[in-house]
Amino acid sequence: MRFTLGQSTLKEALRQRDLSAWACLGLVAVNCLLVIKVFGSEERWVLIPQYDVDHRVEISSQKYSDDYFIDWANGVVGTILCVNPDSVDWKNQQILKITVQSYGTLKEKLKEDALRIKKDHISTVFYPKKFTVHRGRQTVDVIGEQITYFGKDSSPVTSEKTYQLTWDVRAHGIILLKDFNEIKREEKHA
Repeated sequence: MRFTLGQSTLKEALRQRDLSAWACLGLVAVNCLLVIKVFGSEERWVLIPQYDVDHRVEISSQKYSDDYFIDWANGVVGTILCVNPDSVDWKNQQILKITVQSYGTLKEKLKEDALRIKKDHISTVFYPKKFTVHRGRQTVDVIGEQITYFGKDSSPVTSEKTYQLTWDVRAHGIILLKDFNEIKREEKHA
C-alpha cells in the first residue's frame, strides 16, 4: 500500500514538474516575442502644443511630419522677427539655445540685427502666411507679412518677405536651427 501511494505521489510530482517546465518554456517564448516586438517597433510621440490642445503633431525617432517642421519654423520666426529694443537680447539668447553652433555666423547676424534694432528703435512683427517644407534640403521657407516700426511715432512699413530656415537633426532626434536667412526677391526668381 505504501509502495503504490509513494509511486502515485512520485508520478504526480513528475507530472507537475513537466507541466511547470512547459509553462516556463511558454513564458520564455512569449517574452522573446515581446522583446523582438519592442526592439523592432518604432517609438512614436504625439505632441500637443499648449496654445492649441486640438492640434496634435505625431513624430517618431525616424520620421517627422511636415506639421512638426511648420510649428518649429513658426516658433523660430516668431522669436526672431517679433522683437523690439527691449526684447531683442532675450529672444536672441533663446534662439541660440536651439542652434547647431552657439558661436557661429548666426550669432553674429543676430548680434548685428540687435545693435541695429536698438540704435534705430525698431520694432518688428511678422505674420506668416505660407510654409514650404523641403525635406531633401532640410529647409523651411516662410512667406509672410512683416510690419516694421521705426521710432515711436512713425507709421509702420509693411512688406512681404520670405525667410529660409535650415535645420539639422542631432542625437536623440533633436532638431536644431542651422541657419536663418532672408530670401530676396531676385534670389527667389533665379
